[in-house]
Amino acid sequence: MSSQSPRIPIDTCEGLYDKLKWDYEQLEEGWTEYRTFNFVVTAYHLYADWIDKVGTRKQKQRKNKLPAQAQKLFFTLRDITNSSKHCELDASGRKKQIVSEVSKPIIADWYAYFIAGPVMYVLVDSARPSLPELASLTLECFDWLLRASEDAFPTLLLERLESVFKPLQ
Repeated sequence: MSSQSPRIPIDTCEGLYDKLKWDYEQLEEGWTEYRTFNFVVTAYHLYADWIDKVGTRKQKQRKNKLPAQAQKLFFTLRDITNSSKHCELDASGRKKQIVSEVSKPIIADWYAYFIAGPVMYVLVDSARPSLPELASLTLECFDWLLRASEDAFPTLLLERLESVFKPLQ
């Protein structure tokens, strides 16, 4: 018997990132609960497990240099992933929890009204970003983490993260 992990043959961060981009394409066809679940779980585990285990030295260094707002994005994914996979957060997860609510699919912004249809929104502290906003930012963060030639975190991406996590008035 092999001592290797019995996993589907996706062996690199880039390979799992390709799967995440496929999940995102599925989301754009309809922001359903199943598709959202697949995207969030893949994204969180790419960040939390894969970069540390099979990422390059540069990818690991970038992960360690993520600004606070990018970390907040991945902590948001952590809470949703762990709550969704395990039905609830355990005691350790509750201590770190930053997401207090995930809405049912609703139309609460112009993107949902004109383009996507009903989508889910997440309450993080007193900000309420939509899952489409978070998914788009997640892909942009992974582009930098996994593929960027620049070591500095992109200024425009940081500004978008700050905007999406800005407290509601």
